[in-house]
Amino acid sequence: MQSKKNNTKKLTKAQRRRRRRARRVAWRSVLCVLTLIGLVLVAALSAGQAAFNGPSQTVGDLLTASMLETSALKFVPRIFYSRAKVEEIVARNSVSDDTEETDTSLIEVAKPTPTPDPNATQAPAEASVSAPSSTPTPENLLSSEDGVEVYSVKSGTYSGYMMVVLDPARVTVGTCRDKFTREKGLQLKDIAKRYDALAAINGGGFEDSGGTGNGGKPVGLVISGGKVMHTGDAGKYDITVGFNQDNIMVIEKDMSESSAKKKGIRDAITFGPALIVNGEPVSVKGQSSGLNPRTAIGQRSDGAVLMLVIDGRQASSLGATYSDLISIMLEYGAINAINMDGGSSSLMYYKGEYLNTGVSLTGSRNMPTAFIVR
Repeated sequence: MQSKKNNTKKLTKAQRRRRRRARRVAWRSVLCVLTLIGLVLVAALSAGQAAFNGPSQTVGDLLTASMLETSALKFVPRIFYSRAKVEEIVARNSVSDDTEETDTSLIEVAKPTPTPDPNATQAPAEASVSAPSSTPTPENLLSSEDGVEVYSVKSGTYSGYMMVVLDPARVTVGTCRDKFTREKGLQLKDIAKRYDALAAINGGGFEDSGGTGNGGKPVGLVISGGKVMHTGDAGKYDITVGFNQDNIMVIEKDMSESSAKKKGIRDAITFGPALIVNGEPVSVKGQSSGLNPRTAIGQRSDGAVLMLVIDGRQASSLGATYSDLISIMLEYGAINAINMDGGSSSLMYYKGEYLNTGVSLTGSRNMPTAFIVR
């Protein structure tokens, strides 16, 4: 009986020793992990310090401008800079907001070729709008059908797509519903499907309290098919882009509902900044808003609409600056062009699928508006 008790005590001591060893191993593992995390943080802070406050202030400006446009990383520049320093950087990396009145006489919309007689003996060619003979045909042309051309665009820091819609009458504003509420918006593909649209790009900004991606309530003036869908509280806004009844793009600062009606605006969305007005690029200082995913829309002198989407915040495509957008739009012949909502919203939809790779981790964001191609 006594031997049995001693054996039990011995087993208990052995168990205690094993537990002590297990606790020591566990604590050492925790300390190793904490040390590793600490080293990573120190390395990250050191790298950040070197990047933000290194010998080249241009790099610091670029990082600051890029991160201030994100939802999750806005705080990072303030780790390395004071509030006053951040404001100084923003001031020297900006885009002019002096927008001239759009000269609609610079755009002469090409007339569609007449639809052939269906009873003709020869098979009729598809109706289209002819581009000017001076327009180059780049090697990056991916598709040219249904009056829509799709090009790949690529440079040192970015890649994306340019869609050229030859007939501007086909470009309108699509919305997530007939009346805006605080309910969720729709993904871009669903806005396109709602109108049976061939293609679409994301449109203007929207309320996104807490960064939840609800996307149901737009910011600024929204006109779709001649109907004023949203005006906001003030009745006028920063910069609005729209198409009038002659299918000419109009860019106007502080466009109100009344001025839109006077100009015969059929479809419009508010965002900005303007990039090119009356053939002249706007003044850009420094790194403007850094490298980010971008969406822009413009119009050539023959009326063709240019719809551009650039990927960003990815290893294969860091993103584009406003200067990059201006250069691309000028290359494709834009007379007028304006930046639209970017970041996680930047998407291009064409024939049932997204052409670009959006940056949102949760898939396409919910949004209230889009420019669609019917």
